[in-house]
Amino acid sequence: MDLLSPQSVDFLWKLTLNNQRPWFQEHKEEFIAVLDKPFKAIAYETERLLKEKLPETDLRLHISRIYRDARRLFGKGPYQDNLWFSLQERNASDYGPVFWFELNREGTSHGVGFWERNARLGKALRERVRHDPKAFEQLVESLPANFRLWGEEYKRPKGSYGSVIDPWYNRKQISIGWDNYFGQELFGPRLPELLTASFLSLLPVYELCLSVFRESKEDEFREEQNSLWGISGGKHGDH
Repeated sequence: MDLLSPQSVDFLWKLTLNNQRPWFQEHKEEFIAVLDKPFKAIAYETERLLKEKLPETDLRLHISRIYRDARRLFGKGPYQDNLWFSLQERNASDYGPVFWFELNREGTSHGVGFWERNARLGKALRERVRHDPKAFEQLVESLPANFRLWGEEYKRPKGSYGSVIDPWYNRKQISIGWDNYFGQELFGPRLPELLTASFLSLLPVYELCLSVFRESKEDEFREEQNSLWGISGGKHGDH
């Protein structure tokens, strides 16, 4: 398997400083050798290992491209300064939960959670917490130590359930994981194995997010049917 190396990170730094098509074309073979091939190899091997550990899932691998969308350059260069891949259930596309790994010029981040903000999912998660805050607190306390919680916080908190739950409850979306977790193992052959083990340690969060996603989709379908037939109703909102 092709391996990442310090040269992989160096290439992202050089690309940041030379984010122009002529420079990239001149260094394309270097990009393929030190970054593109090893990153894809890690993604494919992680996919294989995770599917092996979770045979009941139907995970779909998505690997980012180095090229920015030409419609969304917003004054930036034509190339990304990071690469990432995600693994997501086929029936949880668009805004369902994902396992993800990112390599950028500062290092890595990886974890589990919702990729994009979605108000319906946030509401469904808060309803789950309100239904059984003790169970949610136990889930959080069962997780590995020193994780990072990502997600934009509400300016006005939605409620309070204690110091363990509140950081989760009062975010518009959540992801959990780590930055720069692997040390020198980032450049070793065990990276897919270590990444898979880390994903599995966060499986309770992934399963919770997937359950919340499915519930929100069911609610969305019911609301569409009610609207179609002129029926009003639904669950109560946040307090």
